[in-house]
Amino acid sequence: MAHVDGGTCVGRLQQMTSSGRGTKIILDVSSLMYRAFFALGESFTTQNGEPIGAVHGYLDMVARLVRQREPGEVVHAYDHDWRPVARTEIYPGYKANRAADPEGLPGQFKVLRTVLDLTGMTQVQTRGWEAEDAIGAFCADARPDDRLEIVSGDRDLIQLVRDPVIKLLFTVRGVSDLYEFDEAGVLAKYGVPASRYSEFAILRGDPSDGLPGVSGVGAKTALALVQAYGSIEEMLEAAAGTPETGPLARLALRSKLLEATGYLYDMERLVPVNIDAPLDLWGGDRDDEALKTLSDELGIRGPVQRLLAALEHARS
Repeated sequence: MAHVDGGTCVGRLQQMTSSGRGTKIILDVSSLMYRAFFALGESFTTQNGEPIGAVHGYLDMVARLVRQREPGEVVHAYDHDWRPVARTEIYPGYKANRAADPEGLPGQFKVLRTVLDLTGMTQVQTRGWEAEDAIGAFCADARPDDRLEIVSGDRDLIQLVRDPVIKLLFTVRGVSDLYEFDEAGVLAKYGVPASRYSEFAILRGDPSDGLPGVSGVGAKTALALVQAYGSIEEMLEAAAGTPETGPLARLALRSKLLEATGYLYDMERLVPVNIDAPLDLWGGDRDDEALKTLSDELGIRGPVQRLLAALEHARS
């Protein structure tokens, strides 16, 4: 397979977006694989009795998406490190509360890579970073006439939404129920612009990432602060004074915000997607013979055939 490093990935992206037709779909592999694993459990195994349900379910979800959206290109984005050192050095509690991967799942990621290699579809990751950073780095060089749709259940990716180029298809129930976030959708659901969603999340906190937020600040107060001030720096400047109106007219909230100053500045470095992460991108030619042999060995011939048929349909 052809591998492209961060120094030449822009050219590869431009080549991808100028060839073919339609929107490019970028899949958060970990997000979808976890859903597939817990939906199918150990219902499917290989000839050797190894679990293969996550791969089975993932391929079927991709096939369904391709049928529904008819993209010009499909990109699969991986975690290289789901708990990056660059983030844990800032805040040791980052994702510290996450349970270990269930037995039977980790090995399926390697199997999936091998299967996707043989399909010729594009795969990306960022060394030392998460899938969200790979997706951000991939999208960073999108041109005004590109159309990219991110598929994930990770709300951190809301910050990448940018009309009309980047949309987030948030997985509500697998890929059968997707909440489509464009800029208007983000504003309607959260009351903040997509470009400032990270500030809202910093203030409110994110239990799934082990981020507590500012003590006493829930979603309602976080929304009021983002709407009233242009940045976290402006909020802290206002908190240091004695505003007579707005959410920081309350002394208790001013005190809580000032007490959290260090935490807030740390989160401004931690929460944003790292769009400058070093992107590794690879893809190549499809090998139907090898793919047939492997899919038979793994017991996933059906999902593979459905995916290939969906891809052919999208290209026709």
